[in-house]
Amino acid sequence: MRIYVDESGTHSSEWLVIGMLFVPDHGTLHPDLCRIKEQNGYLNRNPKRKARYRETHFAELDRCIDATVTKAWIDRFLTSRAVFRSIVVDWSIYQGKYFGDPFEPDALKKRRAYKKWAELLLQPEVDQFREATFILDKLVIAYGYDVIAELEERFTRGYQGNRPRIRDFQAVASWKDANQCLQLCDLLVGCIYQKLVPSTNLIKLEVRDYLYQQLKPYGVQRSDPSYWKQYTEAKMGDHFPRFSEWYWRPQK
Repeated sequence: MRIYVDESGTHSSEWLVIGMLFVPDHGTLHPDLCRIKEQNGYLNRNPKRKARYRETHFAELDRCIDATVTKAWIDRFLTSRAVFRSIVVDWSIYQGKYFGDPFEPDALKKRRAYKKWAELLLQPEVDQFREATFILDKLVIAYGYDVIAELEERFTRGYQGNRPRIRDFQAVASWKDANQCLQLCDLLVGCIYQKLVPSTNLIKLEVRDYLYQQLKPYGVQRSDPSYWKQYTEAKMGDHFPRFSEWYWRPQK
């Protein structure tokens, strides 16, 4: 099992989306994602990057070829065994007082909150695998959200032995050829954020709408927040086994 983590909206004043892609079949999904890029000539043109393929990065989608490749990726995701989980935070209801005392900086409180939200995504899944690899985009760390050490402590303490639940925690550069599944996670997270904070970019809107159309056979009938807010965290896996969005609310 490989667990890929990405986010969107860390510094937004509106929404934060943290997504985790759980991939038990990396040995088939990864080469298929590469094959889609190869077939479409989706190749790297940046001389500063030693990669064969252009990175699939939602923030940079603006061409017809981007839509072609990302739609094919969505189709391949839905025929894989991968599972996507996300937590969506409305910054307007976030209150730092729940994550530290009044004299601590807000950045530290948000880091604690980010760690807690990541734990909430991992916890319902963790009993289902052994010796997993946890892979986080290095950019998250660059933005001050280095939670790997804390999550490693949380999910290895008490789980040691011959086969721990998560054996390895890594921070990687998402653009590298080896990290196509991390780029897929970025794509799914980006579609959620684009729904909440839509741009005027027609390619991004097209890809976003395509994802939610293709999700209908998997139980996702609507994409608006009010639809997802009907379900609690505990019910997400029951109602949406392949793709879910949990809209977090502070516990009273």
